[in-house]
Amino acid sequence: METIIKIPTLCDDNECTGCSACVNACAKGALTIIQNKEGFYRPQVNVDLCVSCGLCERSCPIKTPLSRQSDSDVKVYACWHKEDSVRMSSSSGGAFTALSQSVLSSGGIIVGAAYDEDLSIEHIVVKDGKDLEKIRLSKYAQSNIGQSFRIIKEAIDSGHKVLFCGTPCQCAGLKSYIKKESDNLFLVDFICHGVPSIYFMKKYINWLGNEYGKIIHINFRDKQKGWYDNLRVVKDSNGNRISLKGNKDAYWVGFNKNNCLQYSCYQCKFQGFPRFSDLTLSDFWGVGKRIPFGHKDDVSKGVSMIMTFNKKAEELVKNAQKHMVCFERTTNEVFENNQSGIKSSSMPNERLFFYEDLKNNSFEAFMGKYLQPSKKAYLVKFFREYLPCGIVKYVRNLSQK
Repeated sequence: METIIKIPTLCDDNECTGCSACVNACAKGALTIIQNKEGFYRPQVNVDLCVSCGLCERSCPIKTPLSRQSDSDVKVYACWHKEDSVRMSSSSGGAFTALSQSVLSSGGIIVGAAYDEDLSIEHIVVKDGKDLEKIRLSKYAQSNIGQSFRIIKEAIDSGHKVLFCGTPCQCAGLKSYIKKESDNLFLVDFICHGVPSIYFMKKYINWLGNEYGKIIHINFRDKQKGWYDNLRVVKDSNGNRISLKGNKDAYWVGFNKNNCLQYSCYQCKFQGFPRFSDLTLSDFWGVGKRIPFGHKDDVSKGVSMIMTFNKKAEELVKNAQKHMVCFERTTNEVFENNQSGIKSSSMPNERLFFYEDLKNNSFEAFMGKYLQPSKKAYLVKFFREYLPCGIVKYVRNLSQK
């Protein structure tokens, strides 16, 4: 009798986050990751290899929802790395590097998002502190998990500590894939606004390349004018460092207008509070604006927020304090100034045609339609980009308590 194969029911494209838990769970290689028509990573089933085991469905945090952990042990810290060189080359205060150094010192590994030579973003494994710079900095586009969940499981099963850093949906995907709690695994997410596709970012980088030559690196959060007023900076193949001002900052405009995010980001199931992770990181926007904090000179260099949800996370922060300074704060102070931590980004009507028009128009024409700042945003950007950094920092410090 012929065996009837039941093809798995994966997430609808608009619900899927591209976390790749299902792909990593498939022992037969029946699932692979492809880019959908908008350039977002999505699983695809090879029916000839599928054996109907159901592991993919059971590993999907959308199809098989996870339980949120208790919020009874939440603590919040304002932190920064003790080494100024690390802090200034980080998006906020360098807390991620400090936490990673603590795990590496115990013989563990770090898994985080890095650019490859083509400026695609993929999760890689780091075993040496000198390689942490590869996964430092915020990337602002969807990353490819690849087979990293399998590597993580093998590591924790063999007794090694692992710190994984990703979006809330990626952390939920890894948790769903691992299935059991492990003292060796630290799930670190961050307060997430949502992710554009790598296709959109590549179109933007190619457009920049037409004027500046081949772009080999992009920093979305350069702090030459201070942490609050970070600029986008690229490097070309000749080593030239170029600040992206005016219309050259178009990608950032689109990101902040929400018109380029994947559909699941507008109804994120992994946001909010409590979290699915062990720790949450972010910029500590607004620190010292209402509740006195001091450290005015330090704020302009960048302050990280760390939120912990359990005892192993607290222990990690404690051990990492050999590399960073920490001050305990409150959850209210975090969410007053970072609403992305508790609610999804709203979807503008123009999102419906964003990627279709991106494919069918020149980037110049597309930019004129979708990537223009509002009048208010334009004025803020103008002063940030063109005022001398000393004046910008002075004005920012006036509001610090």
